[in-house]
Amino acid sequence: FGIAALVLSCEGPQGPPGFDGLDGLDGLDAPIPQVFEEVVTFVYEAENNIWRSEVLTYEGTVNGDIFQVFISFDPGFFTPLPASVFDEFGEFQYVFDHDVNTVELQIIGDSDLSGLDAASTNNIPIRVAIIPAELRSEFVGLETMDFQTMMSNLNLDNSDIQSISRQ
Repeated sequence: FGIAALVLSCEGPQGPPGFDGLDGLDGLDAPIPQVFEEVVTFVYEAENNIWRSEVLTYEGTVNGDIFQVFISFDPGFFTPLPASVFDEFGEFQYVFDHDVNTVELQIIGDSDLSGLDAASTNNIPIRVAIIPAELRSEFVGLETMDFQTMMSNLNLDNSDIQSISRQ
């Protein structure tokens, strides 16, 4: 049997250059999403009728990174923020604000929140997912996903969650 090779070539002007890929997609320098597990306690601010957590700081983040925060009302189950609660205090919400490298959680509502109990304000487990700006286009719509779907889409598992104690 003989081996034949077929070589094709095109003639004419070269086409426009393609777009460069993201640096690091070979796995060497790729931006890596991170997930941090924290426990927060809220402090009541009477003049604004709001509960605030301490400000959580994360190093190595840049402007444009996506911050997604999840809260646990039941052990092992995390709900994306904002999250509304309806109980004997009426309706209130857990929300968060962030800037380039900090996150602060709040409990807000229209009724008097001064009487919220410790179960709603103390030692509340949260998870903060930080998705690098370079990956932003690949994860549009993450804010609507549940925690497990987000972890799966980021190719992360529970061993990738970094527990942080700020005591």
